[in-house]
Amino acid sequence: MSGRLFTAYAWRMLIVTQVATAVFGLAACGADRIIDPPLPTDAEVFSPPLVYTTWWNMTQACSGLTGSLGAVTWYKTNEDLRNVSGEALNGYWSSASNRIVLTQASVHDGGVVRHEMLHALLRKPGHPRDAFLAKCAGTVVCEGPCIQDAGPYPTPPEAPIQISGDLIDFVVNVQPANPTPGVDGGFFSITVSAHSRSPHWASVTPVSPVGATGGVSFEVRSTSTSAGIAIQELAFDPSQTIFAPGETKKQVFDFVIGDDPFSNQLLAGDYIVRGGFAGNWSPYSPFAIGP
Repeated sequence: MSGRLFTAYAWRMLIVTQVATAVFGLAACGADRIIDPPLPTDAEVFSPPLVYTTWWNMTQACSGLTGSLGAVTWYKTNEDLRNVSGEALNGYWSSASNRIVLTQASVHDGGVVRHEMLHALLRKPGHPRDAFLAKCAGTVVCEGPCIQDAGPYPTPPEAPIQISGDLIDFVVNVQPANPTPGVDGGFFSITVSAHSRSPHWASVTPVSPVGATGGVSFEVRSTSTSAGIAIQELAFDPSQTIFAPGETKKQVFDFVIGDDPFSNQLLAGDYIVRGGFAGNWSPYSPFAIGP
């Protein structure tokens, strides 16, 4: 994560790269057990905030599964969570009592929470590729061990060709269209969709060189006269960069109304927003955040 001050335009742009590492942890793992693992000593049950209903509906929609959010018991903890291999976790789902345990820092992290919701909807452990890296790709976080657990990427029926950004159509959707504190507690999402018009399996030629840790896939940039934020997603699996003929990929970026851009917060005001993929961008479109 880094920041830069653009004094010429009197607004601040933050470039945030979302990468899961062993230090910051992986999104989560489900655990299919006859009995639940012991809770952290400081685990505290909490009622899901209003936005969880929206996130649950998003996860149901992408997965094609239905379930009861009210049947899930939620816990939060300040302790480190680890899987059986010792890797750090942001949370986990356990089937015995259908409970989800989250680190305090992940309680309002939409991608992590929806990852655990997907486990609760699947009602089984593991990270099946079709669910986490296909149907719900971009809606839930799946990186590192999640990708490894999903198994290898199936070889496409033809070798992907390289296409330019001119063959990609973008749609940028702010939901709700005009965020306010009275709706979902001020949480909102900006979803960037990228549709390939190529009749072939294809990957998009990046505008800038691919970095050593993986290429940039989706990006979003939102600016006002006084502030702005830009977020990049890195791709670590071929499914995140290779398009099937006519495929549409999407990425959900989560925000909340507030004054801390390092926590994906934006102040009330008038904004313009655009989305990108591999350095190719949509035009800017306006939206407003209510007071």
